Amino acid sequence: MITIITDDSKENYSGLIKKALFQYAVKAVIFKANEFNVESCRGCSSCSGKTFGRCILEDDMQKIFPKLVRSEKIVLVSPITYGGVSFNIKKIMDRLASVGDPRYYLKDGELVKKMRIKDLKYYMIGIKEGLSEEENRIFKQLHRENIRIMSVDGKVFTINRQLNNDDMDIIFREICYD
Repeated sequence: MITIITDDSKENYSGLIKKALFQYAVKAVIFKANEFNVESCRGCSSCSGKTFGRCILEDDMQKIFPKLVRSEKIVLVSPITYGGVSFNIKKIMDRLASVGDPRYYLKDGELVKKMRIKDLKYYMIGIKEGLSEEENRIFKQLHRENIRIMSVDGKVFTINRQLNNDDMDIIFREICYD
């Protein structure tokens, strides 16, 4: 199963995603982050200790977690904001810590951790019309680092224009067959 989380506050990404997925007959669930009440991570580390694997915050993330832990692939879709993701997607990303292994280890001289979801693949899609080379570089670097830290396979996509059906079709063809 694929869990897709979009920030549709600026554009209807989920509508284009549904059209793209239709032809691949994959089981997917789509959440619109901008329609959920998700609090920011408090950095309390309870999900890595006292309440292992469970976030202490009781909000709409509790509706998303059950789908995430059953997923083979997680796809986050965000407008690119100053080389990063939107606030709505950032809150989701931070809260993913509770589905990660609480133990860090050293890999190639860097502290990383594994996700508790076996063989998880992680994809980030960033979209911005008029995306500068510097923002594109920063965005891709940030999410490649997330992939390394989470010790998962994955890929980062950026789209430097108004999103269309062809863009989503190309990206989701690669995600579905990866």
